[in-house]
Amino acid sequence: MNACLCRRIFLVLLASSLAAGCATTRAQQPGPSDLENRIASLQNELHAKDQEIQDLQLQLQSLQQPLEPSGTFVSKREADIRVPGVTAKDVQRALVRAGLDPGPVDGRFGKKTKRAIKDFQKKHNLKADGVVGEKTWALLKAF
Repeated sequence: MNACLCRRIFLVLLASSLAAGCATTRAQQPGPSDLENRIASLQNELHAKDQEIQDLQLQLQSLQQPLEPSGTFVSKREADIRVPGVTAKDVQRALVRAGLDPGPVDGRFGKKTKRAIKDFQKKHNLKADGVVGEKTWALLKAF
């Protein structure tokens, strides 16, 4: 019986110490300034996430837009015709009528066409750069 009594006393002491420990140990409550700091931090994180979402939406929109042709393709050599509405074929036909050989009249501004333009420009005392500008075209279209 002595062992049973010791066991009961031990259990009572253990239970009372556990109950007393739970009652005296409280979780530390955050103060008002701690809460304000945490709220400000969370608001900053929220703003950053909103901005990230907006950036991703813009990227997605740009990827979803269909590709459109940017206009007609103009080769580097065709860019040497600086008169609006004048094509490589127009220049080649005029060169043939002027007695020069631009190669085939195919609308392609190749080496022969460029050489024929330079010859025409030299013959008419123009700057022989192979570029069909206003002055060159004004003389060439007369043919």
